[in-house]
Amino acid sequence: MMSFILLQTIQEPVVTHQAENMFQIIMKGGWILIPIFFLSLVSFWVIFERWTILKRASKTPNLVSVINPMLKEGKLDLAINTCESTNQPVGKVLAAGLHTMGFTIRDIQDAMEAEAHQQIDSLSRGVNYLGIIATIAPMFGFLGTIFGVIKIFYNISLTDNISIGIISGGLYQKMVSSASGLLVGIIAFAGYHLLNSKIDRITSMMEKQANDLMGILRSRG
Repeated sequence: MMSFILLQTIQEPVVTHQAENMFQIIMKGGWILIPIFFLSLVSFWVIFERWTILKRASKTPNLVSVINPMLKEGKLDLAINTCESTNQPVGKVLAAGLHTMGFTIRDIQDAMEAEAHQQIDSLSRGVNYLGIIATIAPMFGFLGTIFGVIKIFYNISLTDNISIGIISGGLYQKMVSSASGLLVGIIAFAGYHLLNSKIDRITSMMEKQANDLMGILRSRG
């Protein structure tokens, strides 16, 4: 009898469950991951594209010191061409002021301020999308959480049984979607503030060089 039980135990197959990889676990989040994934692509693109442009704009040299000798020699066209050739916000602001040479100081200042506003708007293009994504991505994750809870109770109602196997599917969807939404929201939030801080530094640089140019023009009457 003992030998029969031992033989039966040996012949019974051992059921093992293969561990799921990270990709399979993420896919448990369901269809709600599609908009979250799309928002993540938009976030990464905006951060990369704007950071490249802002990094290049922040490396503009001190153009006022470059064009000051030209202005002393009366080479206004050369000074304008020097500013415009940089193809950077600071150069365009100074060029706008130089184009109004011959008018009053107030007119020159207004021309540079108007151009500065346009350049700041250009630098900020797309950055507001990050602020929107930082808000709605966690909401999508929370929506996935709601769908996961609904799935749990729906499965319980079908089987009339509460077990880990029934609950786990909904828990996967709930936790994966929430984590994904929060992660994308954090990335977008951080990118939004980092880009805005860089825009603020470029704005300060434009204001400083514009004020330096105004000081030169005032000193010459």
